[in-house]
Amino acid sequence: MSAQSSEPLDPLGQASRARRRRARRMLTQLRADEREAFLEDLAKIVTPGVELFFYALLAGALIGLGFRFDQRALLVAGALLAPRMGPLMGLALSAVSGSARFFGRMTAAFLAAMLLLGVTAGLSGGLGAGDAPYLLALCHTKLNWLDFAMVMVGAGLLAYKLVRDEVLAPLPSAAVAYELALPLGAAAIGLLVGKPELWEGALLTFGLHLAWALVVGVGVLAGLGFRPLTGATGSLAAAVALMGVVAVLSAAGLGASVLASLPTPTPTPTATPTPTATSTPTHTATMTPTATPTHTPTITPTPTQTPTPTPQPAEVLRTGGIGAVLRVTPGPLGAHVGFLEEGDRVVVLEGPTEIDGSVWWYVRFINDFGEVLEGWLQGDYLATVTPVP
Repeated sequence: MSAQSSEPLDPLGQASRARRRRARRMLTQLRADEREAFLEDLAKIVTPGVELFFYALLAGALIGLGFRFDQRALLVAGALLAPRMGPLMGLALSAVSGSARFFGRMTAAFLAAMLLLGVTAGLSGGLGAGDAPYLLALCHTKLNWLDFAMVMVGAGLLAYKLVRDEVLAPLPSAAVAYELALPLGAAAIGLLVGKPELWEGALLTFGLHLAWALVVGVGVLAGLGFRPLTGATGSLAAAVALMGVVAVLSAAGLGASVLASLPTPTPTPTATPTPTATSTPTHTATMTPTATPTHTPTITPTPTQTPTPTPQPAEVLRTGGIGAVLRVTPGPLGAHVGFLEEGDRVVVLEGPTEIDGSVWWYVRFINDFGEVLEGWLQGDYLATVTPVP
């Protein structure tokens, strides 16, 4: 008598698991119908539900409050609560497969989620905020290599885990969400409160981070063996590749000079008086040949030159690592000239001037691109600020 197995046969389930294992190992060697079935499975994973918009609202509220009160913990919490970047991977997946219909669906879902997040962040961070400094928001108007690295690594790991494990990995998704949601929230607040120096740089940062995330996602999927489906024209993949070239050129040629290209209020140049050496005339008494003395002229005293204070070097300190804002006029209501980071070296030109109980100094700062910025800086953030006459 032959022993019968107590487990039911599941040829379809075994075939499905075997197909997935084979797809993860030899994606390019699958038949066209097997590859399309595997792509359909991945499409179901990245297709969002209603929770996408719910988490977008929560994340936007936390990000807006974090920028309003300069609390980095709220920003991190907002990035962790941000919706999973499934639609972003859906855009990359549709690009390499050439599915225009799926690309349209993912684009609509992603834009709707980002719009909800931006509107919520702008309302929670900008309404009734008064003259909040938004120092952390100003940090996301700059482009730097650390943010580029986080976007590239996060998008690459997200695409890799999607293909190999068929999941949307939470940590890479949070890293990409941090680099997309925070600049978007800062741009929304800048638009609401009317700060061009805030929303223009933040919006540019968001666009470049999004382009890089798509380029890296498409590159990883293509490296893992994804190719356009049978009958696809490939025009969508060519468009995304062109966008990637634009992103690379903008990062290589313009990324280092974004701050210099951003329009900022130009401070009125203050002429520094230069002492001019005035020769004191020497009057010689003229004597006549006779014994009669002539009248001795009175020497006019030369006015004493008031010494000009020598510019004193100083350093930006005690900002808690978030930096300080350089303003056109002294006081918290002055327009922004630029942003100084912790440890930046400046030169004190004028001051002190007391406004509402705070001491302000007029300083000069030369950034990494050789641009000279002059403006008023609050004295609490300066060390060694007493000019020597």
